[in-house]
Amino acid sequence: MTTAIASPGGLPGPLKGGLLAVAVLGACWGGAIWYWRGAASTPGTVELALVLLALPLALVGSMWFGGKLLARRAAAAPAASASTAVTAAAPAAALPALAIVSSAVRSPYGASAEELAGAIAGNTLRPDLDAELVDDDGFPVAAARCEDAQDEAFQEEMSEWLVQNGMPDLRFGDVQWRALTLGSAVVAELASRAVDLLPAEGKPPVLRLLPSLPADWTLEQRRGAGLWFRHLAASFGWPAAQVVLPEADSALASATASCTQLARTAAKETAPVVALVMACASHIGQDIVDEWAGKGILFTSGRPQGLVPGEGAAGLLLTDARLAQSIAGALFALLDPAEEAPRETATPARQRANPALLGELAQRAGRRGETEMADIAMVVADSGQRQGRTLELMGMVSSAMSQLDESEDVFCVGSASGACGDVPFVTALALAQHGTLVRAAPVLCIGNEDAQGCHAFLLRPPVSDLI
Repeated sequence: MTTAIASPGGLPGPLKGGLLAVAVLGACWGGAIWYWRGAASTPGTVELALVLLALPLALVGSMWFGGKLLARRAAAAPAASASTAVTAAAPAAALPALAIVSSAVRSPYGASAEELAGAIAGNTLRPDLDAELVDDDGFPVAAARCEDAQDEAFQEEMSEWLVQNGMPDLRFGDVQWRALTLGSAVVAELASRAVDLLPAEGKPPVLRLLPSLPADWTLEQRRGAGLWFRHLAASFGWPAAQVVLPEADSALASATASCTQLARTAAKETAPVVALVMACASHIGQDIVDEWAGKGILFTSGRPQGLVPGEGAAGLLLTDARLAQSIAGALFALLDPAEEAPRETATPARQRANPALLGELAQRAGRRGETEMADIAMVVADSGQRQGRTLELMGMVSSAMSQLDESEDVFCVGSASGACGDVPFVTALALAQHGTLVRAAPVLCIGNEDAQGCHAFLLRPPVSDLI
């Protein structure tokens, strides 16, 4: 809950209106007295009533109604701009739904979607003070640290593999090793499940490996990490020649962009589409804390709109809907293409909460998936510690989906994971898939933590008429 503090120079609305009425009344009466003192005739009863009573009331009333009209127009402006922005971002052509057949999560509060969902339930989970990370004054800072991110045996194994594969000079820092450790666990888990999608006969389909890595990694580091992930995927049984990586620059692509591209591929190709979309990142390092503190973006008690250092990894095993439907006994959730819209051009700390924009995205996602807002059983978002983002999400839910209980049906993943790139949103998609399967009902996944734009995915149970 936030507390609004009025500025010292501001006046309460009733007092300001009273002073304005007194000023109008004084001006009318003063002008009338000055005029009548110089006039030859005495004013009559009608003139007195018109000038001393009717005229002041008319002026005050017109000012009051004019202020109300301007306020209504100002309130309607954000909704209109949101609708215009979303309309401009609408896709030119309809894209098919994908199927999430499996997910994997490594987070500070759970190593699976089910475990993390249980920890987040109630939205009371908050990162603790870290014993190793301190601010400029030497006090511990809040951070979301994964206990499984430090694994020396894994570092030795991957370092040996890099040497054997012609990359002996490639180096990773401590924070990067933490991200690689968590990301490798996610890739290995999903790769072990992907082999169930291999056909009994014929050539296996291409497995598209689409990692989203931190933007500050070098091109060589992204390339080396991608090749290592491909090695992991092949080690679990998928033919190495059929595991395809994008260009190293594409490792900066977000999960939303990757899913959109996969939907386009599924729309134009007849061959089965299989992909492993994952994200990993870590900001658990003193250098990063010092950098954020210097920029004024670190979360502290005096800066509640700052960022909390976090880390984690999450991934999705995706196929086209027809392939998922053809697998006997497969449990999956349909993932409709994203609805996206840009934010206003302002720094994150100054951006206003815009529940109308999220509401419009939710409505568009529902119409695309032929789903009413009243049928949505759960909302999962990547919203973090910043109150503006959480209030924006809750405002959208209360106005568009009043059937939901904000403490039980709305999950804010970023509050548990901290700031770690694209990981909170991929984690939100994994939780949304879990919620769709458990509740057997549509789930809305919202991404509103990014400063540049927001997006919405609708996940829904499979239907029987896909084939």
